[in-house]
Amino acid sequence: MNKKIWAAAAVGALVLFPACTDLTEVPQSAITPENFYNNEDEVIGGLASVYANLRTTNDEYYNISEISTDEMIVPTRGQDWYDNGKWLDIHRQTFSPASPAGLDNINSAWTNLFIGVARANVVLSGIENVNFASKATVTAELRVLRAFYYFLLNDLFGGVPIVTDVSIEPRPQNTRAEVFAFIESELKAARPDLPAKWSQDMNGRVTQGAVDAMLASLYLNAQVMSGTVSATGLQPGTQRWQDALTEANAVINSGNYALATDASMACGSPGCGWRKNFTADNNLTPEIIFAVKYVNVTDIGLNFLMRALHYNQYSGAEAPWNGFSTLADTYAAFDPNDERRFIFLAGPQVNLATGQPALDRQNHPLVFDPNIPDVTAAAEGAGVRIDKWPLDPNHVNRNNGNDYAWFRLGEMYLIRAEAENELGQTAAAIADINLLRARVFSPPKPIATTLTQAQVRDAILQERLFEMTAEGKRRQDLIRMNKFTQGTWYAKTAFDPWKILFPIPQTQIETNPMLVQNPGY
Repeated sequence: MNKKIWAAAAVGALVLFPACTDLTEVPQSAITPENFYNNEDEVIGGLASVYANLRTTNDEYYNISEISTDEMIVPTRGQDWYDNGKWLDIHRQTFSPASPAGLDNINSAWTNLFIGVARANVVLSGIENVNFASKATVTAELRVLRAFYYFLLNDLFGGVPIVTDVSIEPRPQNTRAEVFAFIESELKAARPDLPAKWSQDMNGRVTQGAVDAMLASLYLNAQVMSGTVSATGLQPGTQRWQDALTEANAVINSGNYALATDASMACGSPGCGWRKNFTADNNLTPEIIFAVKYVNVTDIGLNFLMRALHYNQYSGAEAPWNGFSTLADTYAAFDPNDERRFIFLAGPQVNLATGQPALDRQNHPLVFDPNIPDVTAAAEGAGVRIDKWPLDPNHVNRNNGNDYAWFRLGEMYLIRAEAENELGQTAAAIADINLLRARVFSPPKPIATTLTQAQVRDAILQERLFEMTAEGKRRQDLIRMNKFTQGTWYAKTAFDPWKILFPIPQTQIETNPMLVQNPGY
């Protein structure tokens, strides 16, 4: 299967598994696991549905992870984007179990992730008594995907029910440490049955490298993700820096991945190698380890551009939505000579499809102003926009074929650098940071080799911002560095340290009375 066929198969399989609305449900159909899985092709169709659900991670999980930080904001623009106040509820961290975001975005994130868990459980149950050549590999893929959905659930909500069967019943809540241990054990158990690489026509399927990257990220965040949250904040779990270093090294030294540079991608313009990680042909980059697959086909394309661009900056049957922006301070933090800064659209604008100057709704030249003086009444051109996944030249309406990488090699170097620094290997950490900076600065602009451990810690947080803006990791990073609830990107009257976890949505508590609300809410 090529990229398009694999993604289309994943969509086709969705008809077998309508969405569930809470964690006690499993996807229901007249076609059940017991009477459907008769051969390998049918099993692959079920597996594809679990992969297809990854696209939902770029909806509400992504939105609440980004918009609750200094990387993104969705201002109210006249009649547009108020939506009962939910977007500003997220950004200002005023969310609660029954707030606008709690009832909508946060509840949807919970539901979407548990749909992924349920789909994996359905297929795992359905193949128990089916024999086929790739059974061990498919089983491993399903366990890894289920573990990844739990990784994201742990990140957002902490302790949640661990569900590994398809029975429909209320579930007791596991502790956050138990969820952490489950993720770790599932990833380790599945890894031996996975290939080191897939052929290009199977691009996007889970590999040993994907498992190593997930483990590296899990161990990077171990003190948070295995810790205990109370109304006074986080009681950290055990640090796992050496394990994070080991897993990052496993990816870096595997020989299966390489940094995308101008030279390695054989492109001419400065920074174009790094940008290849995000273009419509990024399935060909050597850097991506684990990605959500998209195709320029109706309803299965990446729509990030639609969320950000002005109504008049695109071509197709559907105009963009003129919503998501970044903050002026975040934009200003980037060095003007850093090629990664060109993910931002600021100043006079053009239609990205035609190249012609774009106009606003009053037929004046469209200009994106970094400043948003009033987020409750923003002008249509207020706010810098993020164009990290650029227009697919062959887009179909809002559907672009750019894949979205949850893990890529650039991040593995940053995980290694952070682990090295925390283990006292500060010189090695500086070398890793400068390796990444060398591909986006010409001439090179390394950080100083004389920085202290504390200074390197701050430099790593900044470098993760520069390298990974809009890649869904900022909230994790700010929490790990104890800066999430102490942020200065909006006016605060009080700091709420428990908000490093989102509330368990009121809808879910009403559905499953065994759930206990997170502290502080």
